[in-house]
Amino acid sequence: MHEAATKEIDKNVRRCATELGDTELLAKLSAGDMIAIEAKYHRNCLRALYKKIRPTSLKDEDADHLHGIAFAELVVFMEDMHADEDNVPVFILSDVASLYKTRLEQLGATVTNRIHTTRLKDRLLSVFPDLRVHSQGRDTLLLFEKDIGPALKKACDHDSDAMHLVRAAQVLRRKMFQIRFTFDGAFHADCQKDSVTPSLLALVNMILDGANIKHQTKLANTSTTAAALTVSQLLVFNSVKHARSVESTSVRHSHERETPLPLYLSLKIHAVTRSRGLIDTLFSLGMCVSYDRLL
Repeated sequence: MHEAATKEIDKNVRRCATELGDTELLAKLSAGDMIAIEAKYHRNCLRALYKKIRPTSLKDEDADHLHGIAFAELVVFMEDMHADEDNVPVFILSDVASLYKTRLEQLGATVTNRIHTTRLKDRLLSVFPDLRVHSQGRDTLLLFEKDIGPALKKACDHDSDAMHLVRAAQVLRRKMFQIRFTFDGAFHADCQKDSVTPSLLALVNMILDGANIKHQTKLANTSTTAAALTVSQLLVFNSVKHARSVESTSVRHSHERETPLPLYLSLKIHAVTRSRGLIDTLFSLGMCVSYDRLL
C-alpha cells in the first residue's frame, strides 16, 4: 500500500473518476484531498485506473482530428467557391453547418447533437478575415467582402427581370381582354389571327424563335407562325380575369374568348372518333371546348 504524497496524484485520480463517472470513487474523494485524508492506494489499482481513461482520451483525440479534417475541407470548399470569378457565393450558415455535419458522419465521427452554428461561424471568421455576416430573416448569410456588391447587383437584376415579366403579362392581358371573337359557324381565312392580339402573337414568336428582327422577318407566314398562332389561341382560350377557385372542380371558358383552334379541334375529333371521353380529356387539358359545348 502506498500513501498519497503529492497533489498531482489527487488531481489525476479526481479527473479520472470524473471522466469515468465512478461514483464510488468520487464519494470517497469528497471527504477531502487525498493527502489530507491520508488516502492509500495500490500501485496496480492506480495503473489500472489510468489505463481505463486512456482509451477515452484517444477517442477524444480521434474526434478532434476528424473535426479538424472536416473543417479544413469546408474551408477549401469555400475558398474554391470564392476563387470562381463566374460565381458570387452566398453561404447560408445553416446549410454550411449541415454540410459540415454530413462530412463528419462520412468520416466516421459520432455527431450526437446539432452543430453549434455560432461556434462554426466564429471559426470561419477567424480563417477568412474578409468574410462578412448578414442576417436576413431567420437566416444568417456569409459573404466575402468583394462579393457583396455583385451579390446585391445580382439580386437587383433578378428583381428587375421579374418586374419586366409582370409588366409584360399585365400589358398582354389588358390587350387580350379587349379583343372579342365570336364564332359564326364558319372558319374564315384569317380567323385565327383575328382572334389573338398582334402583341401576344409577336411575344410567342419571340419566345419560340428569339427576338432577332432578321429571323422574325424570314419566319413570317411559315410553320413557325402557325405554331405561334396555336399557342396564342390556347393562351386566350384559357385566360381568366380572376383566378379560378382552388375548390372548383369545373372549368368554365368565356364564349368571347373561344378562339377557332379549340372549336376546330372538338369538331374534328368528334367527326372522326365520336369519342366524348377523348374530347373531355382534351378539354380538361385546356386544348378544346367541352363535348357539351360542342353539341
